[in-house]
Amino acid sequence: MRAATIIAGAALAAALAPGAAGAAVADPQYGAAPVAPRPAVTPKPKPKPKPKPAPAVAPRAIAAAPTPTLAWTARVLMQVPMRRAPLRGAARRGVLSPYAPHDAGPQHLLVVGARATRRDGVWYRLLLPSRPNGASAWVPASAVKVTPTPWRVTVSIARRQATLRRAGRVVRTWTVAVGTAANPTPKGRFALSEVIPQPDPRGFYGPFILTLTAHSTTLSDFDGGGGRVALHGTSRPDLLGQAVSHGCVRLPNAAARTIGRLVPPGSPVDVTA
Repeated sequence: MRAATIIAGAALAAALAPGAAGAAVADPQYGAAPVAPRPAVTPKPKPKPKPKPAPAVAPRAIAAAPTPTLAWTARVLMQVPMRRAPLRGAARRGVLSPYAPHDAGPQHLLVVGARATRRDGVWYRLLLPSRPNGASAWVPASAVKVTPTPWRVTVSIARRQATLRRAGRVVRTWTVAVGTAANPTPKGRFALSEVIPQPDPRGFYGPFILTLTAHSTTLSDFDGGGGRVALHGTSRPDLLGQAVSHGCVRLPNAAARTIGRLVPPGSPVDVTA
């Protein structure tokens, strides 16, 4: 009897041991006890690497200094400080107005340089309509609207000729009058500043006055214009081909009409000896 009891106890202990087959104890009333399933383990996703930021790219200027076939004009959109260098912190050179100096129309200037950096953005160097001749300053691109122009006027003082070019090709050439020895026509690179229709196309200035960014080197004032030099028509076509003006370039009236209608303000005007 004692041996049977020992055998039965050993069997019960084996049945209750962890991992043993039939580890759940049978209940005489309800049957076998249910086995709880182990929860599934979901692996954690690996974190995605953060994308590297793209390297900063310098903005690009869309205008540049004049070439033999193309130039860019800049319409001044707002009053803006002019700088001596293309930097936000550069020394100021005064304030540029959006209004042209003669008739207060839109101010258009010639682009003579450009620079773009990641730090300071795009800047344009503009030929100014003020003294001294050839003066220029830098303004940010946000202050101007630049437009390409294929038009250019060249004046030869020695030949007494004005030539209109489009994309480098000669369109027309005219005989003109230039300044006297006492009040010479200034030489250099200038730009057409304003196109001013005249009330009397047969008057002294003809149908148009085409003011330039040039100023007389001998006169501080003339006819209320501050010594500004211009291309204009004439009521004395018999004087064309001579050195008779106070520095302006007198054109045939047909030439003044052609240039006034075709050439936008800000286009280059080159005066050579």
